[in-house]
Amino acid sequence: MNKTKDEIEEIKDTDRNWKAGPDELLNVEGKRCLMVLHRFWPFLGGSEKQFLKWARVLDDKKCRVKVFTTNVWDNDYFYFPEKRYIKETSAKIGNNIKIKRFKVCHLPRRNAMLSFLERFPSKTLKFLIGKPYIFLPGYYFYMFMSALFLPKKFDFIIAGVFPHYYLIYPAMFYAKVKGIPFIMSPLIHFGQPNDEENFELFLNEKSKYLLRRSDYILTITDDEREKLVLLGIAGTKIKVSGVGIEKNDESLEGNGARFRKKYNITGPYVLQISTQTHDKGSHHAVEALKVLWRRGVKVKLVLIGQILKEFEEYLIRQKSEVFENTIILSYASEQDKNDAIDGCDVFLMPSKSDSFGLVYLEAWLHKKPVIAAYCSGVTGVIDEGINGFFVPFGDYEMIAGYIYKLINDKELSMKMGEEGFRKVVNNYLWEKRLKNFIKLIENLKL
Repeated sequence: MNKTKDEIEEIKDTDRNWKAGPDELLNVEGKRCLMVLHRFWPFLGGSEKQFLKWARVLDDKKCRVKVFTTNVWDNDYFYFPEKRYIKETSAKIGNNIKIKRFKVCHLPRRNAMLSFLERFPSKTLKFLIGKPYIFLPGYYFYMFMSALFLPKKFDFIIAGVFPHYYLIYPAMFYAKVKGIPFIMSPLIHFGQPNDEENFELFLNEKSKYLLRRSDYILTITDDEREKLVLLGIAGTKIKVSGVGIEKNDESLEGNGARFRKKYNITGPYVLQISTQTHDKGSHHAVEALKVLWRRGVKVKLVLIGQILKEFEEYLIRQKSEVFENTIILSYASEQDKNDAIDGCDVFLMPSKSDSFGLVYLEAWLHKKPVIAAYCSGVTGVIDEGINGFFVPFGDYEMIAGYIYKLINDKELSMKMGEEGFRKVVNNYLWEKRLKNFIKLIENLKL
């Protein structure tokens, strides 16, 4: 099922309040930047917003930005062709940001076939068809042919994110052949301590190969940088770019009363905005609310975000009380999302799979308290007991306890929300967070 034009038009092409200063990024005017990412505008997740901001900063300085991405909308479309995708193969936003989408190829018995081919002793094959077993033949042909047989089309490349090695490797190959700077933004999800599954997915031989051969690496947090240094990556080429938000961005303004009226919500509600999956803690959000409902607590749960297949299967097994007290929106416009944040009593995302968690900042911008799981990256964002609470991943009883505490102690809830807002204003505005990115680009020999 393709993404409809009406849905795409609902997603505003905004966030242009900040511009690079007159003396910044003078070296990029007329230059050509290639960005490579698994999804891009109009999809607006955390990494997509990060790359979009960088693209707009460069675009403001008359750098010609081209974005190579996939045609995926639903994350499950990487594996299931019946899920939603973006039909349009190209788009243009801003002054000169051009987007080219390459089609994901759904082969019969793909995982088994690609897993078999991965056994051959070829580094290139391992990157292109190995885990996570996503196949983009059109992209591979374009990148390798352009690198080997066509004149140079780009002056520098910014690529991400792990574990999308099948996208990053061809971009790095192009950069090395053409002798241009290659900048990596891995956004590594370190997960919980001793999380072997995350380490295997994000910190394997392929990821280390790419990290070592990148000219520069942009990390989101100091914690991510420190962990890469401990892995033997040269600290001199790692720059902490950070994540930012626009305080006065009209696209982030919300109207909670409008959301409550639209979905007939009269009492308190808890909100989670994320891909709905086990690793994001969606199951545990539902289980926590079930604990409260059994105790007679009147509170609703609102889940916004794409529903992956395993969460669909989980929902099928639930009793009627879950559906009577839960509003599930697999798609919501940016306005609906911000209205939902503005109207909620508690923002919840007890995820074990995040490199940062931009949505916590968005909740704080609306002065909402947050609940998260202990997760590398996120632990450096939230201050325990000051602007939010942490729980061990999967501990839905503790989640239920904190929800009950926050919806019944309005003074504490307001205080935490105010502290979160203060932290965003003091630490996470784009005008402050973009400085390292700008400095890195200025120092490139273009």
